[in-house]
Amino acid sequence: MKRLFMETTKIDPEQTVGEIQKVLGKYGAEKILTEYKNNEVSSVSFSIKINNNDIPFKLPCRQEAIYRMLSSRIKKHHSGTEKRIQIQAKRVAWRQILRWIEAQLALVETNMVKIQEVFMPYIQINKEQTLFDKLEQEKFRMLEYKKEERC
Repeated sequence: MKRLFMETTKIDPEQTVGEIQKVLGKYGAEKILTEYKNNEVSSVSFSIKINNNDIPFKLPCRQEAIYRMLSSRIKKHHSGTEKRIQIQAKRVAWRQILRWIEAQLALVETNMVKIQEVFMPYIQINKEQTLFDKLEQEKFRMLEYKKEERC
């Protein structure tokens, strides 16, 4: 069975989030905010000044899918197994987010892309929604265009 990217990490989410904040700060992020849910880090929000506008972004951590993948590999759950899998899923998820951010910002550094281009789905359009969330909620209808325009 193929391992997940960063599956064996032992680095706690709080340390990884600190590294994420440092990397984002290096690339111009301001007002970096760590959000918590149930006493655990759930997302990192930040703003970047683009054309004299503070653009807010929110990077959520959705470790549930990783938890399901790791859990499905265990044939027999023993006492404490579920909790250990949850903890590892969070470690892996945050570490993957960090590595994704580093890869995206490497493209920004070489001027292959703009920072707002790579983080666009994560633009926070209101307190609870990112641009991606809104597009998904609307079933991406706002991206539809006439058939004649496709060619």
